Amino acid sequence: MTMDIPNLGGNAFFLACHALLILPQIYYGIRHKTWGFLFGMFCGHVLEIIGYVARIRMHYLHDEFLMYIVTLTIGPAFFSAAIYLCLARIITVYGEGFSRFSPRTYTITFMISDFIALIFQAAGGAILGGEDPTKTDAGLAIIKTGLAAHLAAISIFVILASELGFRIHRNRDAWNPNFRELQRSWRFKMFLICLAAATLAILIRTSYRVAELSGGYDSKLANDETAFMILEVP
Repeated sequence: MTMDIPNLGGNAFFLACHALLILPQIYYGIRHKTWGFLFGMFCGHVLEIIGYVARIRMHYLHDEFLMYIVTLTIGPAFFSAAIYLCLARIITVYGEGFSRFSPRTYTITFMISDFIALIFQAAGGAILGGEDPTKTDAGLAIIKTGLAAHLAAISIFVILASELGFRIHRNRDAWNPNFRELQRSWRFKMFLICLAAATLAILIRTSYRVAELSGGYDSKLANDETAFMILEVP
């Protein structure tokens, strides 16, 4: 497989973003003891850092294609797992009566779907990293299956979360009175906005990856650095 030389400046910028963002994640995760969320975010950022280091090395003609493709493909699944954990807590803050399912059901269902997607993506990456070039197509197909599963899960999540948000917005009088101060705080509102933006970014990025794989890594889309910089959404 061949690819155009990655842009040094853009990839260095994305690398710096993840390197800086991982520090407050560690601090606040330990401070507030949100271990599950911290694990997902930490693993996601570490994989992103490795992936962008690989792309920077590719700029200097080092053969780091597999390292780049595996880490940047798997990374978003850890971010989405952290986001799934947040939904259950948001439901508790506003009231379980707004939700079609219990917080536990949401968490278990989407975490299992995320785990399945990760298995497929990791297995495909392992095959790509093997010494048998005849299995390249099989490895790509398995990764694509994992990405498709991840895309389906995050799409369903967006639909359910959007419906939940609509119900909560229309029934303000029924909000859980035990969390009034939190519900009105600007920090919590900013958290919800950032969470929605992050979810949309993962949806766009995963859709881009599926489209990229459909044409193979020798395709025009896979070698379009501008598209990568815009749609990869760090």
